[in-house]
Amino acid sequence: MEIYKIIDELHLNLGCRIQEFEGGAGLPTSYSDRLAEEINLLLHGCGLFDLKACWLIALKGIDAGTFLQGMVTSDVLQLEVGEIQSSLICSNKGKITHHLEIFRSEKDEWIVICDPGEGRAVGTILDNFHIREDLELRLLNSGEMLRIDLSGPDAEKIAEKLGYFRDKIKWTFEGELVLTAKFNLGKLPRLINLVYAGVLQKFIEQILQNEKADLIGLEAFDEMRCLEGVPRSRVDYGRDNFPQEAGLGDHISFDKGCYIGQEPHARMYHR
Repeated sequence: MEIYKIIDELHLNLGCRIQEFEGGAGLPTSYSDRLAEEINLLLHGCGLFDLKACWLIALKGIDAGTFLQGMVTSDVLQLEVGEIQSSLICSNKGKITHHLEIFRSEKDEWIVICDPGEGRAVGTILDNFHIREDLELRLLNSGEMLRIDLSGPDAEKIAEKLGYFRDKIKWTFEGELVLTAKFNLGKLPRLINLVYAGVLQKFIEQILQNEKADLIGLEAFDEMRCLEGVPRSRVDYGRDNFPQEAGLGDHISFDKGCYIGQEPHARMYHR
């Protein structure tokens, strides 16, 4: 999409290296000689992390929740509207295949947020298992919404300048809907924002007008992630690992019904 090129140009002008993922979406990895500044922003200001490379798959309908409940390790039906949780898709042997974040945006709608590069595979799994359930699968990245994270102690304050209201998940920017979920990275304050693609450039530009806000890349994010003890898929664990081996036991609900990989997880839990 054209918006990908426009946003990537902002990063390239600062000497950023970009890794390209599905659909041509770029992920900013590192800027030249800015790592200390970026970490300082995350600790004392607000870092803007461009995560448009994350595919957003919406499941909507009366069967959306129960269908997703049988696909992932967490209890998505316990989420209130506006809440978000980390989850996993596992193989029938219980090993991790995909890490996800799941956001309940409406009573009958859940948005599956995929890690960069994994959206097509996750979408294929969901589509293959969807047979008769009354639900619609929709890729929001196709001209609808893209992900932008604001992290740091000033994240909420800066978002409020654009129209965000604390504790409200839906708000408007330039007349278009924005969905925002609070989802801290360890103890680091973080807002996950799903922004309409047509106003994304202006959204980013207005945030960058704040002297305590600037762009950050994956390198700075990884530094803070490690500091907070949060493992990352394909870096700290992979497809040969069980969730418990990766320190992701809290991504599993042992109180809900069946899901793919449940039996191996239950046996490990009750040993």
